[in-house]
Amino acid sequence: MTPLDLSKQAPRSPREELGGLCMLPRMIDVARAKLPGGNPGQYQIGRGMSGLVLAHLGIDVGAFVEAVRAAEDEAALGAAISARRPEKEHRLLNLRLRRATVKDVPEDLRESFQRFYGADLPADKRIFDILEEDDLKAFGRNDRP
Repeated sequence: MTPLDLSKQAPRSPREELGGLCMLPRMIDVARAKLPGGNPGQYQIGRGMSGLVLAHLGIDVGAFVEAVRAAEDEAALGAAISARRPEKEHRLLNLRLRRATVKDVPEDLRESFQRFYGADLPADKRIFDILEEDDLKAFGRNDRP
């Protein structure tokens, strides 16, 4: 896959799915930004929501970025990655990710989360909403061309 410059555009919405997993298209965008010639900008992978997906798949960040680099296309990558776990487990993870709120941010990530997104967010605000709002604020939109 080709590199992306995420200092000029946001990654895809965390709600988008590939291979039955939400967050996966967004994670692929960030991984592509980590490839030579790419620029991840403010985006990271391996902590927070993407860390949950990687743990679910049993793959580390380096191996994920390498899988993205080596993939023929996104459909093949999505199929290979989603095959690592049963579809039912993907649905359960998706539900957990879609429901995650500020109060669910782990204690070890709370300080950096608050520094980046603000300390005054309501406890029941969904993380996906926060990510999309942050993309919108940074780029005036939260979708990719």
